[in-house]
Amino acid sequence: MAHDLIAEFKAAIENNDTAAVSDLLNQNGSLREHLDEGICSWSKPPLAACRSTEMIDLLLKHGANIAKVGKWWAPGFCTDEVLPEIGEYIIQRGTTVTPHALAGLGLVERLRTVLDEQPGQVNAKGGDGCTPLHFARTVEVAQLLVERGANIDARDDDHHSTPTQWRIAASVDVTSFLLTQGAASDIFMAAALGDLNLARLVVKNDPLCTSCCIGNNNGPFPGLGFQGKGGTIYQWTLGFNRTPHEIALQRGHREVYDLLMQHTPPKNKLLVACMVADRPLAESIARDHPHLLSEMDNEDRSLLAKLCWETNQNIEAVRLMLDLGFPVDMPERNHGYTPLHNAAWCGNAELVELLISRGHPLDIKDPQFGATSIGWAIYSCLEAKRHPEELFPRVVDLLLQAGASYDKKNYPTGNEGIDAVLERYLGN
Repeated sequence: MAHDLIAEFKAAIENNDTAAVSDLLNQNGSLREHLDEGICSWSKPPLAACRSTEMIDLLLKHGANIAKVGKWWAPGFCTDEVLPEIGEYIIQRGTTVTPHALAGLGLVERLRTVLDEQPGQVNAKGGDGCTPLHFARTVEVAQLLVERGANIDARDDDHHSTPTQWRIAASVDVTSFLLTQGAASDIFMAAALGDLNLARLVVKNDPLCTSCCIGNNNGPFPGLGFQGKGGTIYQWTLGFNRTPHEIALQRGHREVYDLLMQHTPPKNKLLVACMVADRPLAESIARDHPHLLSEMDNEDRSLLAKLCWETNQNIEAVRLMLDLGFPVDMPERNHGYTPLHNAAWCGNAELVELLISRGHPLDIKDPQFGATSIGWAIYSCLEAKRHPEELFPRVVDLLLQAGASYDKKNYPTGNEGIDAVLERYLGN
């Protein structure tokens, strides 16, 4: 079946356009073969992406399997994105759900019934080895679980993170409640909540906390891929490669930011200044401490590569770091991707041009796929499709113009814009 037709079907479901979904199913009977497949966002089956009871009834009428929703919900992931009334309706229509899903759906009375019948489920492991408390959508759900003996500081298996850390973005009131119940705190919670008193307490108890950075493998919040696991959950709840200072500043908690900066060692203060692109502050710190760059380890220096990746693109921060003398080609530590690989993947021509102008090698191959930056740009455009395809011809042009190599046997690529560029350099 044509990819475009499935994409149209998916979009109509996610936009809750029942008329369009009905027309598509009636006019294209083969779409029914995909009703139980993970074609919607995050590989959801269509029923799990429904936003109205009318859409649920329509899909069931055409043969969708209600049991598939319960299986998809079972780990607990993404259940807090489902409207509670939709979750309740699907359960009424016959699917079964785990306590993790019930916690995420916010269906406290159904969860209470499960725990009455199976008390041991309160600390059962679901997705990533999480307990139901990791998915608690509301304070009422969290309170029930705590009252029934939930381990308030349980760590999941993949991210080694607590329920309080998992809930900080989607259910900040749950995080606040768990802290009142004695849950362990950290400096990122204080920064995200804007809790100045908590920040003071955490800094007093752990002066080194102001040196923490999400994704830094040398600290308690390692990055994606560290030791073959998913890294701290804060990457997904607060942001990749962020410091607590950035979290506080981004959320408007200037007093917390100022407190943290007052207690941050010069080396880490310089890194923070770079990440927020505060050139006057960064240059001032560098002048006062001329040996700071030599004191930084490869984990610190690899921050530049992270600031070229799609989750943290910040050209002014990269420019500042290069001006201060950070190495241009230090790879990201967990995967070995260089700054130029990352910038090319994102189709960021301005960033690619900056890195080339500062002497970034053009033909370094990444250790996992053995591909150069130009290969990354073309694959990102043709296959990953996370960035607009019109960005990539300029990136390919810049790389070839600078002298990057390209194997002619891989031409044409099938992308009109990229092939027009390649033709100019490779000839017929």
